[in-house]
Amino acid sequence: MMKKINLKTLIITCFVLLAPILLGVAMYDKLPDMMAIHFDINNNPDNFAPKAFAVFGLPLILLGFQIFTCVVVDIAGAKNDKEDKFARIGKWVIPAISLVIYPATIFFSLGNDLDIRRIAVLIVGILFIVMGNYMPKAKHIQVMGKMREVSGDRARKFLRISGYITFIYGLLFLATLFFPPVASVIVLLLFIPYTIVAVVFGIKITKDK
Repeated sequence: MMKKINLKTLIITCFVLLAPILLGVAMYDKLPDMMAIHFDINNNPDNFAPKAFAVFGLPLILLGFQIFTCVVVDIAGAKNDKEDKFARIGKWVIPAISLVIYPATIFFSLGNDLDIRRIAVLIVGILFIVMGNYMPKAKHIQVMGKMREVSGDRARKFLRISGYITFIYGLLFLATLFFPPVASVIVLLLFIPYTIVAVVFGIKITKDK
């Protein structure tokens, strides 16, 4: 029987995600009619949106993604009778991003000198470090939409090595804070070959079971 959706975690994470809206409401009259919602690597705004959309619309879009994420994680956990610690961490990724990026966007629009690139790099780097720490503790592997229980030395070794690489990648990404913006882009592009290799090995491990 499918386990019920974890409403407690769903409600708490959604509340945390939406909490920064209070700042947007408090500063609403002081915000410009058009707000920057995207920046290039040199911290220059390159995309703008109406104030109402930036303050209310974007958090609601993130809320939709958050609900979807929690439901998918709980359904996957129900199929395996247990939710991994790694999966629980995944439920907090979007709220954590909202908790930092939303206020940064508000304060930037109010004229504060904030380096959005550095803030984004800090968040992403920390997330990779956290994921790398918990990855070796995962009990299941999900590849190509299929959730398989981790079993055998090869699967555990795969998760352990992936965790180490992800952890080191997070540290490397944080290190780009002390270099020109292009360094962050170069390190970010390195994640593409890592992802391809991880998916290929993940498919091979699940097929060999």
